[in-house]
Amino acid sequence: MKIAMVASEAAPFVKTGGLGDVLQALPQALSEIKNNEVSVFIPFYDRIKYSGKYDVEFLGYFDVPLAWRREYVGLLRLKSRRKKLKIYFIDNEHYFCRGCVYGCADDGERYAYFAKAALASMAFIGLQPDVVHCHDWQAALVPLLLKTEYRESFPNTRSVFTIHNIEYQGKANLSFNYDVIGLPRECDEILRFDDCTNLMKAAIVTADQVSTVSQTYCQELRYPYYAHGMSQVLSSRGGDFTGITNGIDMKLFNPMTTAGLAAHYNEKTFHEGKVQNKLALQKELGLPEDAIIGGIVRGDKVLIAVGDMQIAPYDRVVLFSMPDSVGKVGYYFN
Repeated sequence: MKIAMVASEAAPFVKTGGLGDVLQALPQALSEIKNNEVSVFIPFYDRIKYSGKYDVEFLGYFDVPLAWRREYVGLLRLKSRRKKLKIYFIDNEHYFCRGCVYGCADDGERYAYFAKAALASMAFIGLQPDVVHCHDWQAALVPLLLKTEYRESFPNTRSVFTIHNIEYQGKANLSFNYDVIGLPRECDEILRFDDCTNLMKAAIVTADQVSTVSQTYCQELRYPYYAHGMSQVLSSRGGDFTGITNGIDMKLFNPMTTAGLAAHYNEKTFHEGKVQNKLALQKELGLPEDAIIGGIVRGDKVLIAVGDMQIAPYDRVVLFSMPDSVGKVGYYFN
């Protein structure tokens, strides 16, 4: 099976959260299955382009339409000995050399361009994937494009859309199709939701299959409390909306070999190993050797987590965040 993955980030090239981890581990795991070939398409951000860390080859350039204009696309590929896993980079300095990954006023336009550029790149290199797997709102335009603008280019390709975080849906004004995407007017209603353009909604209703990162999250998203307005849209997909639990790369996240640990451990020595690592953390942060409450939360939930900590009989909270998200490794509150 030929699988193409389209996402806004993939470790180790660029990572702001769990999506980057998934796009590092999942393509590798799928490529190890017999007869599978996996191609990953991500933006060629300036932090990749000018890092000097990666050996890439330039494959060519072309342009794609964005409504009334056309935008440059440079296509590069990571040089690698791996034959069944290939990494492609979409180059456009205007959109991806911003000194950041997300947070620009024109993020909607940036990733609408990216979705078109990714599919156009597949056509450019003659790749005919059986499945295009697109991730979160940044790649959410891909399923609709496969059924419209790129239908003739990929007549037999099916799409899977995975929701990693339903809170961010790719919202824009109602003229976004006319101003940026440039699809026929009959697509306006597909893109429309709650009186605005919503790229995630368009992906949910047009993808051949919709998935999320666990069975629990799949069930939660069928209820309005968790779904940020999308519960009915997701429920309308019935059995085509499923949850598949994220895995991890056991070679990368291995307490027996991971660099940076004060002590390595396995299933037999994990208690002693964890104690040693906890003591090392307390020493590094200048904390007394008493209890620490650990938790993993999204960056936008940190304040909630701290508030919840107040019910515990401890007055010390250590928060760790992704460097790309906050800019510092950890914070200590006493």
